[in-house]
Amino acid sequence: MTDVARTQRTMPFGGNPLDRASNQRGDETWLQQQRMAPTSRYLLLWKLNVLLNAEETTLAWLDGSRIPAYDRGTDASEPVPIPEPALLGLLDGVAHYAVDVSSMDDPFHELELNGLRWGEARSIATELPAAEAGILAQARSLLDWHKRHGFCAACGGTTEPGKGGSMRRCIVCNTQHFPRTDPVVIMLVHDGDRALLGRRAGRAGIFSTVAGFIEQGETIEDAVRREVEEELGVTVDDVEYISSQPWPFPSSLMIGCFAHATSTDYRVDEEEIAEARWFTREELRAAMEGQAVDFAIPGAVAIAHHLIADWCERS
Repeated sequence: MTDVARTQRTMPFGGNPLDRASNQRGDETWLQQQRMAPTSRYLLLWKLNVLLNAEETTLAWLDGSRIPAYDRGTDASEPVPIPEPALLGLLDGVAHYAVDVSSMDDPFHELELNGLRWGEARSIATELPAAEAGILAQARSLLDWHKRHGFCAACGGTTEPGKGGSMRRCIVCNTQHFPRTDPVVIMLVHDGDRALLGRRAGRAGIFSTVAGFIEQGETIEDAVRREVEEELGVTVDDVEYISSQPWPFPSSLMIGCFAHATSTDYRVDEEEIAEARWFTREELRAAMEGQAVDFAIPGAVAIAHHLIADWCERS
């Protein structure tokens, strides 16, 4: 596989086709028009599980008539069944929303969702069409952020959604809060001919790449070198960016790299890694092809799987 082909590989959760409509979100008249449009589509999530069609693994979009009432600011004394739908973006001019119905005890009965089912994002990511998996990643992370940021970090006041759900504003001090994405480096350590993978405690037989959050004031390269040294005791010189993946659990961006080791000796950080081993390309190819080996690698939903695959394809 050429380098060009490698960079074009779509990661699970990475194929979002929506126009996020950033330039229109400040226009309340436009937002109201989208909410009232009969063509607008709504994706329901219940306890972060997404609504799917029953007979095939595809997202089940509903029209506005199927969405329960939510707080439109008309009467603050009335109970709010669900939060306001969050605008994900536009596709072919049609507004697409995510709706958190977790406050409902039985959405299937209350909303008459016969013929549909709930799906857990991690388990269905590789079954969904790439575009829908990307939309799901956005919806899951965004609704989870709204649920956890009901109060202002500056003054403790109540926050409310604004700009179609792309931010929250404190009703007391007017501070604006925006969803965050946490950058994580994840790297395949190699010496040219072999790859050094680690196994975490509790994951019997599964060997994977190492990973860690980027800390304040670090470049991607600095974070890769620090994490590899901390977890495996190996020093790294060359760091090569390969690909990235949104990871909506709850809201990370996985930054995939190859890291060239300057030595073959390693020591594991027993708090992070239970065991580490050097593997040849032939061994890793055999595992990917389902041959009988004494170890396993992560499934295709994870960027670690694709980093291993990319490295195996290099000569």
